[in-house]
Amino acid sequence: MRLVMLFGLLLLIKLAIAQDFDIYPKQQDDKVKLPVLHESVSLNEFRLLSREVRMMDMAYAAIIPGYVHFKAQEKSKAYTLLTLRSMAYVSIGAVYFSAKSKGSALGSYWYDTGDQLGKIQINDNYSINVGDAVLVGAAIVIVGTYLYDWIHGKYLLEKKQEQIRYKYAVKFKLEQTFQNKNTMSFATGIQFSIQF
Repeated sequence: MRLVMLFGLLLLIKLAIAQDFDIYPKQQDDKVKLPVLHESVSLNEFRLLSREVRMMDMAYAAIIPGYVHFKAQEKSKAYTLLTLRSMAYVSIGAVYFSAKSKGSALGSYWYDTGDQLGKIQINDNYSINVGDAVLVGAAIVIVGTYLYDWIHGKYLLEKKQEQIRYKYAVKFKLEQTFQNKNTMSFATGIQFSIQF
């Protein structure tokens, strides 16, 4: 038992000292190592190349709508996600305060009050309160925008990084080929041609 408590204490100390929680920790520090850059790499392209989407960004994306798209420099999509999730939060607040002012509880579709105003009729035996339908819709929008931000934002960032790497790899290869042609030594030779 003491060994388990000691192990738990050491694990707690390790987690308390950690700067970032991550399943796959990095083996090198990007802030110390200076990369070799092509002379035509812009600052914006360098920023895109040095960004990674990590586990901490997943937590930030849950709090800040569109965070990963902002990181991938897709501002129009990020602002769209921000607007959608903000509207979902506002609709949850509106339904809550509307239900509170009427004195009813949220989730009232589980029991029948006999009042047909503000209800959506599904079939003859079942109807849903409009406020509860708005709550379910807002929850779907919140979860959907979070997953879209995380998955699609990471995909866009990796796609942009690949395009930048490909662009400069081609430039570097062409420059190397051009330099190799200029530094080649030519041997003199004799050419014969016979015509009939």
